[in-house]
Amino acid sequence: MRHPARFVLVGSGNPEEGELRPQLLDRFGLAVEVRTPTELAARVEVVRRRDAFERAPEAFLERWSADDEAIRRRIVGARKRLDSIVLGDTVLERAAQLCIGLGTDGLRGELTLMRAARALAALDGEDEVTDGHLQRVARPSLRHRLRRDPLDDTDAGARVDRVLSEVFAA
Repeated sequence: MRHPARFVLVGSGNPEEGELRPQLLDRFGLAVEVRTPTELAARVEVVRRRDAFERAPEAFLERWSADDEAIRRRIVGARKRLDSIVLGDTVLERAAQLCIGLGTDGLRGELTLMRAARALAALDGEDEVTDGHLQRVARPSLRHRLRRDPLDDTDAGARVDRVLSEVFAA
């Protein structure tokens, strides 16, 4: 029996346990860094919500169901619009400039930037991908694709930000 399938690989890791091999990292489209909030109000709110969930999960889910439904509707609408989103040559050229400036290997960086920027434009209700969309997806699309230089302790996100400012200043 054969059945068509589409899947999304979601992983998590702790950098203190070692780095993933570049060949594997390159297969991930987007990567985000999750850090503990440092702002007092944010920390308190996270703890407050977690406590509310633990004490009354059903009430907690009910409390947030309208927000969840609004997000779900927005995503479903974006999926319907996705194929009609225009991605112009200027945006593609900027994506390539970013990847060249960062020295990424292969073309997966550009492909991920293109897909993520198009998805973000659809989510925003736009008809066309803009430089703003590209800038917003650059960090999660590219920071894990950078070659590691053992003599350079610059954060990968800072490297992406530097090249972003160079490409979009021109």
